Formats: sequence, structure tokens, C-alpha cells
Amino acid sequence: MPDYTREELERMRITMEGESALDRMKRKSREEPLVPAGVALTCFALVAATVGVRTGNRAYANNMFRLRVAAQGFTIFAMVGGSLYYTYKEKQAKLAAEKSITPAPTKEEQ
Repeated sequence: MPDYTREELERMRITMEGESALDRMKRKSREEPLVPAGVALTCFALVAATVGVRTGNRAYANNMFRLRVAAQGFTIFAMVGGSLYYTYKEKQAKLAAEKSITPAPTKEEQ
């Protein structure tokens, strides 16, 4: 029986049993931890900008709106970067699997 990594076992379990929305959020947060951080920072900046507008502090509100835009940019950058990273990681895993399956050339073939 082949030895499976923890990640492979988790994917098999999800395939067999299905996945709840909360489980999916937890899994995605573990896979790409910078995205939830960016979302939290965006929400904070939006709430702070709203407070600034309500209190009449225009300079504070404008700074928070700028922070919100920067946080949204960070979040998108984290999503794209994480996607590229995991695509690269999967490609490397496939290459490693193909190398382990391919038989070594014999002396006659060399």
C-alpha cells in the first residue's frame, strides 16, 4: 500500500464525504493564509473610513479609503501569488511522480 501524505489523505476524504462550507473556508485559509489577512485588513479600513466620515474627520476617512484600496490590492496579489505557487507546486509533484514511475534506463539503452 502506498504511503500518502496528509494533504493527499485530506483530499481523498473530501472527495468521499463531501465538504461543508466551514471546512472549505478552513482548508482554503490554511492553503493561502495571506488572503484572509487581506480581507480582514480591507474590512477594518472600510469600517474605520465609515467612522471617519460619520465623525466628520475627512483626512482620517481619506487615509482609511486609501488603506482600503491598498488592502484590496494586497488581497488580489495574495490570491494570484497563491494560485501561481500552488500551480507550480502541483506541476513539480506531477514531474516527481512521473520520474518515480518511469523505469531507469538500462545499460543497453544508454
